[in-house]
Amino acid sequence: MKQTILTILFILLPLTVFGQLKVGTMNPDTVIDALPETAQVESQIQQFIQQRQAEFQDRYQVWIEDLTEYSELVEAGQLSEEEQARREGQLQERQEELNNMENRIQRQIQQRQNELFSPLLNRVDAAMSEVAEELGLEFVINKTASTGDPIVYYSSQRGVDITERVIQKLTQN
Repeated sequence: MKQTILTILFILLPLTVFGQLKVGTMNPDTVIDALPETAQVESQIQQFIQQRQAEFQDRYQVWIEDLTEYSELVEAGQLSEEEQARREGQLQERQEELNNMENRIQRQIQQRQNELFSPLLNRVDAAMSEVAEELGLEFVINKTASTGDPIVYYSSQRGVDITERVIQKLTQN
């Protein structure tokens, strides 16, 4: 009997405590998309990507031209084995340089995205905290992940969605 009462208490106690929590939801992607600065940041990122891709494409094109020339000379039998080995080594080195360049560009793009989006994300975080405090919320839960998969699989209509209030707070100035 004592064990049954303890089991019921262990089940009901967390339910009653959880029932008293005030939880809000927010869609951060919607908030970020509502900021006027987002379009400018995305444009800057696109320009940065295009510049880096152009640099890579130029180097890649030169490598392709050299590779084509090498292949034609080999087919025509105009290169000694020594010269062939030397040129293959050079082409291999340049291919590795291109691979390293591509990896470096990817890191630079990621770093640039972080630099440009961090101030926006910090503003969203501050506004979300203010709205949550104003509404007396204990938790704010992300409505969806960036992949579109929901983080919260069930939310009653009684839940407080603060997305619009955060947007208002950010855009009222």
